[in-house]
Amino acid sequence: MKLTSRLGCDWLGFSDDKKRMWCNVCMQYPTIADSGSSFVKGGATGDALRKQNVLAHANSPKHILCIKADLVKMNPDKKPLNKMMNRIRAEVSQQKLEIYRILVNTTHFCVKEELAFLKFRGLCCLLQARNGLKIGENYLSNNGMLSFVKSISAVEKQKTITEIRDVRFLSALSDGSTDRSQTEEELVYVRYCKDGSPVTRYVNIIDIEHADAPGTLAAINKGLQSVGLDDITLPSKLACINLDGASVNMGKKSGVATLIKREIPHALVIHCIAHNLELAVLDAVKGDTYIHGKFEDTLKGVIKIYQYSPKMRRELNSVALFLEKATSQFGTVQQIRWLASQERAIYAFAKNIQVTVTHLENLANGKNDNAARARAF
Repeated sequence: MKLTSRLGCDWLGFSDDKKRMWCNVCMQYPTIADSGSSFVKGGATGDALRKQNVLAHANSPKHILCIKADLVKMNPDKKPLNKMMNRIRAEVSQQKLEIYRILVNTTHFCVKEELAFLKFRGLCCLLQARNGLKIGENYLSNNGMLSFVKSISAVEKQKTITEIRDVRFLSALSDGSTDRSQTEEELVYVRYCKDGSPVTRYVNIIDIEHADAPGTLAAINKGLQSVGLDDITLPSKLACINLDGASVNMGKKSGVATLIKREIPHALVIHCIAHNLELAVLDAVKGDTYIHGKFEDTLKGVIKIYQYSPKMRRELNSVALFLEKATSQFGTVQQIRWLASQERAIYAFAKNIQVTVTHLENLANGKNDNAARARAF
């Protein structure tokens, strides 16, 4: 078309009737492109078909990013990661590549085991060095480990984006949380089939600006957009969404579920099975004052005695050794919120009953606070 050649905008695409135009490049990269632009969202029509609008889109930062991404796609060797790796291969010896491999694997182990960053240097210097591996001093710091964590995260996230792009259908799972700074956040996961088996992938954790239904939905959408599920691809792929039973989520008039059904009518909304089961059990024992009252209070009280005192745990283990009885770990009070964890706690309580009673009876003869608690039980 004359406009295309005159403006040098070979990225423009046109409908057959020449009444609608769009950006061919931006539409290939929905996670980078400006999803609110008419050149990306369905194509520009009417008054938007103006020269100044075309030039404005051509000079927009996100369009320029898409152009760069397209150039990289056509020339893979120009990718920043590929350029860096080519330079490393050319300049760095095989020995240093092995050192980087060890550092990355050690970082992955620390993150997987939820170890503090301060453990990284010790693992590298003490453990790896004693195994005969010389890894030098580079990157042996919190910032060094952080750089490896970010690199691993970026690679894993790109794998998730690639898998999501290839699946036909998926479900989203979301739940609210509050971090240590009392900031409300929304955790977002997706679940889909890969090679015939269901897999669950972490997507993102998003700060909630407003803890109402629109704010929660905006956080969910923002998380899904980070893995390529934008306003165009999400409706065609989302089969269902799993939420808890909070009124902000399941409210019939203006809850998150209702808002999602308005945008994607075919999507199924599933009330979290674990929450449903928990509510059913609570309803079943609601009238039983012994189970819902005295038994639960006793169970949590005994667990608290041993949870917060290493001395109490040592004494319990000494009694078990004297009685020649095996014991199970009680766990923590926070770990018995769900039905499955409650079952484990009751099992441990039943297995430890003889040892626990013997210890508490002996403890009750004292005059400290723990003796008073023991006498109460």
